[in-house]
Amino acid sequence: MQHYLTIDIGGTSIKYGIVQSDGTLLSNKHVPTPATWDGLLEQVDLIFNETPAEASIAGIAISAPGAVDSASGVIHGISALPYIHDRPFLQAFKNRYSLPVTVLNDANAAALAEGWTGGAASTARYATVVIGTGVGGAFIDKNEVMIGSHFHGGEFGYWILDPSLSHPDGTWSKVGATAVLVKRCSDRLGRPLTGKDIFKLQTDPVVQEELERFYRWNAIGIYNIQFSLDPERILIGGGISRRPEVRDGIKRHLDELCDAFGTFRIDVETCQHFNEANLIGAARFHMLNA
Repeated sequence: MQHYLTIDIGGTSIKYGIVQSDGTLLSNKHVPTPATWDGLLEQVDLIFNETPAEASIAGIAISAPGAVDSASGVIHGISALPYIHDRPFLQAFKNRYSLPVTVLNDANAAALAEGWTGGAASTARYATVVIGTGVGGAFIDKNEVMIGSHFHGGEFGYWILDPSLSHPDGTWSKVGATAVLVKRCSDRLGRPLTGKDIFKLQTDPVVQEELERFYRWNAIGIYNIQFSLDPERILIGGGISRRPEVRDGIKRHLDELCDAFGTFRIDVETCQHFNEANLIGAARFHMLNA
């Protein structure tokens, strides 16, 4: 059984652990993300040196935000960590360790995890939709991540769902994200709410109305994914997806759309890997591409 050191670099914290070649995550730790590039390199050194000798690391798999070009190892676009962009990111780590190193976008890593040991296991073609502050996701075809010509494959949040609104207000991220749901409910009820508050108040008529709006917009987005990419299954992720009524609500609106257009019912489920997804998926990508 081989072991891989996996590192998920986030805007506020770095998660890391050891993943076995069967997909088992043996450990999951985290430390604050450094504020500088040199600090990041030093922190990864500490993580690497912390790895027990008996783990016999076969490679290092990194998950990172931004438009990641896994082939060149350069991260384009923007993220909460400006210092990781447009520099020889991957090569810096290859130069430091005598092991194979790979890097993949975090949303794509999470999607690969679902196809390996999660909600899309044994599914050849599937998509993930991650609903949170914005909306993102990925499309996987036979273990291949659809990166796209500009490294923006799976950036569903940019899709325009409501053309009556000026851009970007009509995009999926602006009409269907969890943050939008919380803000609309807070504004209408006149007090600050959290995501948990929304579901405690879901019998309130205003909250009910906003939840139905939320379900409807996400159903429209998922419907469009189905009839553009035609995956076998679409998985819903993000913290809000832990609520079973979210999947049920979106699916109810999806069924209405499918009935109205006379199409087949769309297979929608919930992601099974949450906080561990990026680590497991980064290891999967490493095993397939290192």
